[in-house]
Amino acid sequence: MFGKKSKIEADSGWRGPARWKTPFYRRTWFSVLLVLLILASVAGFGAFMFFVQPLREKAETFDLGKMRNLEVASIIYDRNGGEMARIFIQNRTPVSISEVPSTLIDALTAQEDSRFFQHKGVDFVGIVRAVWLNFKAGGVTQGASTITQQLARQSFNLLERKMSRKILEAFLAARIERNFSKTEILEMYLNKIYFGAGYHGIQAAAQGYFGKDAKDLSVEESATLCGLIKSPNRLSPLKHPEASIESRNMVLGRMLEEGHISREQYIALKQKPMVTRSQSATDSQLTYIYEDVRQTVMKLVGEGRAGVGGFQIYTTIDPVLQKAAEESVRKRLAQVESQAGYQHQTYAQFKKVIDDYKAKIDAGQINPATPRPKPEYLQCAALVMDNADGSILAMVGGRDFLDSQFNRARGGTGRPVGTAFTPFVYAAAFSRPDCFPGTQLDDTPINNQRVMIGGLTGILGEWGAEAAESKWSMGPISARESLVNSRNAATVRLGEKAGLPALKDFASRAGIQSPVKDYPSSYLGASEAKLDEMCLAYSVFPNKGTRPKEMHLIHRVTDSDDKVVFQVSEDTENTVQAADPVACYQTHSCLVEALHRGTGSPAVAEFGLGPYLAGGKTGTHYEFKDLWFFGYTSAVTCGVWVGFDKQKPIYEGAFSNRIALPVWTDVVNATQKEHPAGEISPPEGADRVELCRKSGMRATDFCYEKVKDASGEIKSVRHTYYEYMRPGTNFDSYCNVHGGGDGMAPDIRAIAGFSGPDAFVPINPDSTKFAHVESVQMKGLTILGADPYQSMVPVLRAKPVEDADGTPVKRPELVDPEPAEANTAILKLPPPPKLRIE
Repeated sequence: MFGKKSKIEADSGWRGPARWKTPFYRRTWFSVLLVLLILASVAGFGAFMFFVQPLREKAETFDLGKMRNLEVASIIYDRNGGEMARIFIQNRTPVSISEVPSTLIDALTAQEDSRFFQHKGVDFVGIVRAVWLNFKAGGVTQGASTITQQLARQSFNLLERKMSRKILEAFLAARIERNFSKTEILEMYLNKIYFGAGYHGIQAAAQGYFGKDAKDLSVEESATLCGLIKSPNRLSPLKHPEASIESRNMVLGRMLEEGHISREQYIALKQKPMVTRSQSATDSQLTYIYEDVRQTVMKLVGEGRAGVGGFQIYTTIDPVLQKAAEESVRKRLAQVESQAGYQHQTYAQFKKVIDDYKAKIDAGQINPATPRPKPEYLQCAALVMDNADGSILAMVGGRDFLDSQFNRARGGTGRPVGTAFTPFVYAAAFSRPDCFPGTQLDDTPINNQRVMIGGLTGILGEWGAEAAESKWSMGPISARESLVNSRNAATVRLGEKAGLPALKDFASRAGIQSPVKDYPSSYLGASEAKLDEMCLAYSVFPNKGTRPKEMHLIHRVTDSDDKVVFQVSEDTENTVQAADPVACYQTHSCLVEALHRGTGSPAVAEFGLGPYLAGGKTGTHYEFKDLWFFGYTSAVTCGVWVGFDKQKPIYEGAFSNRIALPVWTDVVNATQKEHPAGEISPPEGADRVELCRKSGMRATDFCYEKVKDASGEIKSVRHTYYEYMRPGTNFDSYCNVHGGGDGMAPDIRAIAGFSGPDAFVPINPDSTKFAHVESVQMKGLTILGADPYQSMVPVLRAKPVEDADGTPVKRPELVDPEPAEANTAILKLPPPPKLRIE
């Protein structure tokens, strides 16, 4: 059947004549190979049916009608339900394909899918071609996915990096090609694709980058936008103009290869500068608050779902407070920059630099690829949080979102917080049973080798006291006075007593997640922290050790059908017990004094802080590089940071109570209408003890000081205050400073002798020693309430008389005597004996 045997020729070799040669298809190895191929085919078909067929079936389940659905505007509401703005989570303006220039279609297909009009969804020739071109270029210059595959991925959020996703995407792309024309596919693609900087769709990108409609885009602008698709952030013409020009020229090269432009056009277009539109800070999305909302919503509901839009976003922002915070930042920092001798770039100067930069580009005097100047002026951030649930009431991320999109209120890696960190040192120490605000501390100078801030030699400076010159009391002071006046040396000694492990533990539980360094300088705030975590941590002081579990900006999100897609959980809004209530209240009582008579006193004396209960602490980092102020009322906690993006001294003597404190004061004053301050009561069970301010010991009746009033008259004033201690605190030492009566009123000083060894010496009643003492006239009961010793109304306790056998003896009846005659004596007594006087 395989031919005649006579046609089979014999071979001969050096060994001599050979046998007849057997055909290869009759040999054993061929039969084995054939069987293996059949088995492999069967196995491959089985694998296809097992793994691929389900994906093919899944591709048939997608609703292609939803591909035309594009995002509609989402509405942002404030905490009161008022509409703040209408924004696009994905900034998009749909356009018809008829409004897209043909040069843009040419640039898109040349870059992303050169065989778009030939394939049926998956371009196998294009895959091989892309691999070859990328190999020749030594990098990725072309993708293997077709425009249709990319549309499928964007429309149905197919983002997994798995082979199964690529196969599903291919089947879905083939189905899309069967249901839509090429023109429809291009239109949907151009309206969905992301071009970076928050611009979704070709119209939004054209307006955002070049300030024109898509139909007016030039060839080089079209090439720029098409070059962005593979890496919108890295190739942004706003942030990275050099990389964007390189990407644009690569697209122009592909257009040349595909015959869409001539070589002369290619050479001319490559030389054109990158000219983008002037960004406008009046756009609703060009603010820190709206950008944070947009990013948060995308995280909460997912990027794919966010692209649908139509959300109602209920934020926790207080619009009046937000406006007040923004205005205060603008006004107060302008005042700082207007000071004589201020040597840094000002906000107004930077705006002139930008105007000059744009003018030179328009005039062709500088290369348009020259990076946009970055701001170097003084920055500020502020954050206000509700103490009850952690909701953000106001947030300022910087002075101008247009100049810098970095949100300093909630982003970054943190900055050294300086002496604003010291309340946590005191609170950690007060958590010990042997320490409280009355604990005496040594305030003599300390060697900087012990702390290592700014050097290893010399004396540790007292910059925390917010004063131009370092001063030491050279004696013991109470922990309260040390915190109120921000004494660095005394703080370090207290921190060493508490220990770094205790400090790190307290800070972590309070909400500071940034690490506290294992160095003594951490006692004075050398470790970095962020504004939002410091605000959260400070809330333990007005809350007596509790704090919100976390901060949040968005309370609820509903979709276009009013279905809730996100709701802050009750657990998130609840508070957690983070620290010892007594220690936090003791620290709070010190911070109230720090704000009114300590380092924060200019808030009341100069900046107009209202007459309500508040506490707070300044924070000046070494060399005046970062300035902070954190404070609170019973209702809110507010933090303010001032400094440069590139850390450097602001100026010598730039204390936080001159720069950050005014902003804090303005903002907290603005909270009082909707979030009024209330009282902060001490913890239940704490012991109230009166202490002498001068000795730091328990007060006696003689703890008075002489003080001149406004008229110049000298008066004796009680020189004490009340401290709350944890039950069981062993503190029984009484004041030994005022025992001699110095400073006491005359009446009090006159009886001082009664407390000494001569207390029981008889006093001559005719002495004029007490002539000046006015008598005390009784006007009522001297005892109010219970009278256990019956000192006012005695109680009769007469017992009945009994006989020997226990029988009560009856009282004899009393008989009125007969009336006596007038002038008749009832009792007749003998006359007294005569007195003899010698």
